Amino acid sequence: MGNYKIVVETTNRKKSAQQKYNLITRNKINADIRTYKTDNGELYSVEVGPYSGRKQVLQDVDKIKGLGITNAFITSA
Repeated sequence: MGNYKIVVETTNRKKSAQQKYNLITRNKINADIRTYKTDNGELYSVEVGPYSGRKQVLQDVDKIKGLGITNAFITSA
């Protein structure tokens, strides 16, 4: 397991999460949609990683932001 992951989007709209996932994977970045159950319904989180090195995670977050997803961020996995 790596030390970092990129959170692309977290939303309660499944369609929005699927659109972001499709955009990311079309650009040759492996992503997953994780579903989290809450008291108010489900949340969908589009995530990339895990990464073990800082260099690759920084390159990919820059690439994702270049696709127009400016709110993507790096977090510890």
